[in-house]
Amino acid sequence: MTARIALRQFSVTYPSFTLAPLSLEIHAGERVALVGPNGSGKTTTLRALAGRLRAYDGFILLNGQDLRGLLPSARRDIGLLPETLAGYGWMTVREHLAFLAEFYPRWDAAYAAHLADRLGVPLDQALGRLSKGTRVKASFISAEAYRPPLLLLDEPTSGLDPAVRGELLSAILSSVDSQSERIVLFSTHLLEDVEFVANRVLLLANGTLGLDATVSRLRDAHGGESLAKILYAALSRSTC
Repeated sequence: MTARIALRQFSVTYPSFTLAPLSLEIHAGERVALVGPNGSGKTTTLRALAGRLRAYDGFILLNGQDLRGLLPSARRDIGLLPETLAGYGWMTVREHLAFLAEFYPRWDAAYAAHLADRLGVPLDQALGRLSKGTRVKASFISAEAYRPPLLLLDEPTSGLDPAVRGELLSAILSSVDSQSERIVLFSTHLLEDVEFVANRVLLLANGTLGLDATVSRLRDAHGGESLAKILYAALSRSTC
């Protein structure tokens, strides 16, 4: 199987933190959860994969080509739901989506409208007046409306109430299940979400990769124990 994404000795250094060199591959059709405590490098990794962070060592390969050399056009194949909704607060959701559509040739306005209807996002309300949950939903629509082959989700359900969280997770699954070759990589500290969405888990702690395993292998190795319980134990060991 040909890798769609490959990290080769990928590393990022900040004054108070170093993400140690990572080398791994993510293949078409994988739904990968990136878990770990705050400050472990999850958001840094996603930002680099999205082409929003250029100051790193090593290589990120997209379909075998160095991501640095593919920017900015490669972003048309990458969707990012960031921790905070990017946009002008005075714009309505409708205006915001129309603005983004200008940058993505494969933008599907009908699909965006369908997602807004499914998620209950008011298209004529200003971004600055949206609730936290609705802002996250609008961010998901912004990242998903052009059906990018690589969908990156940074803490998509953090701080959401259970009903909104369930709606968003269901929409994410429905979207990616309709196109089996897409890759989804999402960071989360809500380990129950991993069980719901992922088929592979990467655990980052103290700037290093402490675990890389499929969900089925983890369950088999622990006698069918719940995935959340397995990951809580792994996180506890890695942060001691």
